[in-house]
Amino acid sequence: MKRLSSDRFFASLSTKTRETRSPETVTFELTYGCNLRCVHCYNPTHRVLPQELSTEEVFSLLDQCADLGVVTLTFTGGELFVRPDVFAIFEHAKRLGLLLELISNATRITPEVADRLQQAKFRSLAISIYGATKDTYERVTRVPGSFEPFIRGLECLVSRRLPVTVRMTVMTENAHEVQDARTFVEGMGIKFQYCLDIHPKTNGDTSPLEHRLSAADKVRIDQAMLGPRDQAAVDEPCARNGSFIECACGQTKFAITPYGEMNLCQAFPIPKYDLRRGTVKEGWEVLKQTVDGARPNEHYECPTCDVRAHCRQGRNDAWLATGDMSACLPHYKEFATLEKQVSDVPPLFRRI
Repeated sequence: MKRLSSDRFFASLSTKTRETRSPETVTFELTYGCNLRCVHCYNPTHRVLPQELSTEEVFSLLDQCADLGVVTLTFTGGELFVRPDVFAIFEHAKRLGLLLELISNATRITPEVADRLQQAKFRSLAISIYGATKDTYERVTRVPGSFEPFIRGLECLVSRRLPVTVRMTVMTENAHEVQDARTFVEGMGIKFQYCLDIHPKTNGDTSPLEHRLSAADKVRIDQAMLGPRDQAAVDEPCARNGSFIECACGQTKFAITPYGEMNLCQAFPIPKYDLRRGTVKEGWEVLKQTVDGARPNEHYECPTCDVRAHCRQGRNDAWLATGDMSACLPHYKEFATLEKQVSDVPPLFRRI
C-alpha cells in the first residue's frame, strides 16, 4: 500500500476538490457569544441569542457536511467554549470521521478541558493572543482580569503537547508588542503567527477599522518580523485562483454562522442561505452560483493595476467596506504600493 505524508495527502485532496468543485473545508461558528469584548472583533454581537442553532440542529448540519464530502471542520465563535454542549458537538463530528480544528481565546480552557481536547485528537488548535503584557492584552479585550486565564489556558494546552499555533491580530493597541509576543510564544516551544487584517463587522459596522494599522506601519512590521526563514510567521490570506472572487470560498470552502446561515466565509457573509429552510447540499449549489455569477463593474481596476501582485485586498474587503466587490480601497492600494517599493530595493538598503 502506498503511504503519503499528511502534507502530500492534503495537497492531493485539495487538487481533487478544486477539480470536482466539491467542498473540502467548513468553518462552523458555533456561537457569537464570547467572554471577551475585543475592540477589533468583526462578530455582530458578543451575546448568545435565542436564534442560535440547537445541539440537534448542529448535529444535523454536521451529518449533511459529512455526506457532502467535507473533510476538515474548523470550529470557532465568538468563543466556542461558552457553549455547554461543545464537547458533545466535537464527539459527534469525530464519529462522522471529520478532521477537527478549532479557534479559541483559551481563557476558558482548564486542565479538564485540555484533557478532553487531547482525547478528541484535534488536527490543530489556533489560539488568539492580543498582547504580551497584561495591560496591552486587556486593552484589546476590554475585560479586566482576562490575561491570567489566557496564560493558564495556553499552558494547559502546551503541557499536553497539543498541536497549538498562537495567532496575533496586530493593531494600533498591540503593535509595539508583536515581537515580544513572538518571543514569548516561541519560548514555549510552539508556533507563532501574526495577521495584519482588520475587517468591518459582518453587519456593516466599520468601527473595527479604527484599530487598523496604517499601511506604512504594516510594512514596517513585515520588515521587522519576516526574514528569508520566517515566512511561516505570517498568517497568509487564501491563495488566488484567477477568477473575480479569487479565494477558495465557494470553490472548496464555506462557512456556517451560529444562526444557520451558509456563507462564502466568516469575513464574506453572503449569500446568507438559510439552512433551516434548505439543506447543505442545496446551499452549496447557491454558493457556487454566487461565485460564478459575480461580475466586476466599471470600478474594477485590478487587471491594469501595477501593484496587483502585492495587493492583499479581497472581494470581501471591498464588499464589507462599500457594498461593491469591485471597489479599490485606498488603504490596500497604499499598502501594496509600499510593499512594491520595498521589494524593488536591495535588502541591504531597505527602510520604510
